[in-house]
Parts: sequence; structure tokens; C-alpha cells
Amino acid sequence: MAVTDYKFPGTAANVANGGYAVWSHPDYAKADDTNYASATPSAKNNSDYLTLTNFGFTSSDIPAGATINGIEFVINRAHAEADNVYDVLLYLLKDGTQHGSNLASATKWPTSLTDATYGGSTNLCGGSWTQADILDADFGFQLSIKATTKPASGKFSSVDFGKIRVYYTESGGGGIVVPVFLYHYMNHC
Repeated sequence: MAVTDYKFPGTAANVANGGYAVWSHPDYAKADDTNYASATPSAKNNSDYLTLTNFGFTSSDIPAGATINGIEFVINRAHAEADNVYDVLLYLLKDGTQHGSNLASATKWPTSLTDATYGGSTNLCGGSWTQADILDADFGFQLSIKATTKPASGKFSSVDFGKIRVYYTESGGGGIVVPVFLYHYMNHC
């Protein structure tokens, strides 16, 4: 099995999910740096989606005909208060549409920026995937968060970056398979 390098998104956006907590500066989640997308989540309602797409995978990363074995993605995130904010909705996007299982974790976000890893080498995240799906500019993920209690004034959640890598197996050589008994028959008669 092979694995791609991690790729960062080329596109980031706040996508409406009720408008109770809007992500500010979503473009800041496109790179591992000191700029952060941020939102102040509600204890009653889910936040809007932080949507990351256009990861720039090409056929040089994943050859045509490859079997997708797993998808792994990382979100580097924190909340200003301990034991309050958690993922509530987290989906991979296939052609821009939520696909597979909700991968949200009830684990509360830490107070310092920390990587949270989802999926893995043999985890298709509840979906089915082809090379074309991964190469599509609308492949990515959406995150919505929620708070256990209303955050104090000025306390917000931050996402520094999201990144994805893909595990795959290249397609076989396509040769002819001859059963052993037939091989022996052909070479001994």
C-alpha cells in the first residue's frame, strides 16, 4: 500500500448551517502558520461549517485505476476554555456533498492547538472512493462544532489548518492468470 503526502486545502469557506456561529477568516485554515479560522460556538445550536476543499491531488499523487484503501485527515484546533467545545458534525465531501459517516468526536477540544486525526490507512470513513473522487476540486471535509455551555465573552474556537492524505493500492499488471493444473498440462503433454 502506498500513501500520498499530506495536502493542504486550496479553498476554505464558511458554509451556512443556521448562522448561529460563523467562522471568521476561513482562509486562515489553509496553512500551518500562526493565523487561525475562528468561531464562537453556541451551547444550543451547531456552528456553520468550516469547509476545506481543493486539496490539489493529481494523478501523480494517485495513479489512474488505483484502489483507495483509506483517507486520513488532521485538524489542528483549540478552544480558549477547557472541556467545552467538541465536534458535532464532521463529514468528508465527495463532489462537494457530504459523503460517508459523521466522524465527529465527542472529545473536548484542548486549550492549546493540537492535532486531531480522523480516518486512517484502512478507513474509508463510511464511504466509497475512486481516484477521480479524490482528484476532484470539491473533495474535502466540513466541520461544525458545538459548546457544552455558552462560552464566556471573547472566548472562541480556533482552527490553524486541515490537511489530508490518502492510502491506495496501485492497480495490477493485467496479465493472464492460468490455473496451475492447466499450466502443468500444457507443459507436460
